Amino acid sequence: MNRLLLLAHRAFMSVLNKIPYLRLKIGDSTGFNIYFPPDSFGALEENILTKRNVYFNQSSIYDADTIIDLGSHAGSFTIFAILHSKPRAKIIAVEPSEKNVRFLLANIKILEDTIREKQLDVHVLKKAVWIKRGSLTLIDTGWSEGGYVDNVMHHHKVTYVDAVTLDDILDFAMGKIIVKMDIEGAEVPVLASSRSLRKVTKLAVEAHGNEAMLLKLLKLRGYDPKIIVYKLSPCLFKYWLTVKPRIYSSIIAVYRLLVASAFKPTITLVKASRIL
Repeated sequence: MNRLLLLAHRAFMSVLNKIPYLRLKIGDSTGFNIYFPPDSFGALEENILTKRNVYFNQSSIYDADTIIDLGSHAGSFTIFAILHSKPRAKIIAVEPSEKNVRFLLANIKILEDTIREKQLDVHVLKKAVWIKRGSLTLIDTGWSEGGYVDNVMHHHKVTYVDAVTLDDILDFAMGKIIVKMDIEGAEVPVLASSRSLRKVTKLAVEAHGNEAMLLKLLKLRGYDPKIIVYKLSPCLFKYWLTVKPRIYSSIIAVYRLLVASAFKPTITLVKASRIL
């Protein structure tokens, strides 16, 4: 049964990848529109669909002077930050994929009235984050959330992207800094190479099988890290029924109900606060 569901999952994602984009209406009459790749419903679930963000709660966002989104994708976490940050906060979104950056910029434009009213300082960097500046290959996995960078320069069917360091980004930050990081396995080398990491008050890092190394590294750098595992509940399907267009949201609702019931998927994060 599970094998059949896995094959169905792959076929389903392949079909979604053929749709260029969707404009989704999130929530009821007081909700908002966003542009998103159809295969990226997981990012919406993590950040804005349920009004509960897995990386940082609303109070942590509001308390921050600078919010850094490393691996912004189409901007679901950046959207959450714009909606819940305090006036005059700085938000820095970093994403290497040109396609994802187009979505990110379109979504920021939708929220330009909020940005203007709150006098937010929002920056988008079309860059990869790595241990040093330079050029990297961006490997396209065919899934909008699954691209990753590599320092090997001879890969087939890749895009070359400019890279900056975490310290380069922190140079633009001010005050109380929080960092959300989802950079597809590059988390440990990026954090280990930073000389300015102690500027960061709080981190929330999506682990990619490297949670033990992240725990060790962050403890050595003066943080109190902990592993948090979020289970993707079948009940998420209820939230998808509030999304428009209804055809897409109904399909995703059924998919989430089946997959979450059969496979019990999880998201593993390492969260850490600086020890004063």
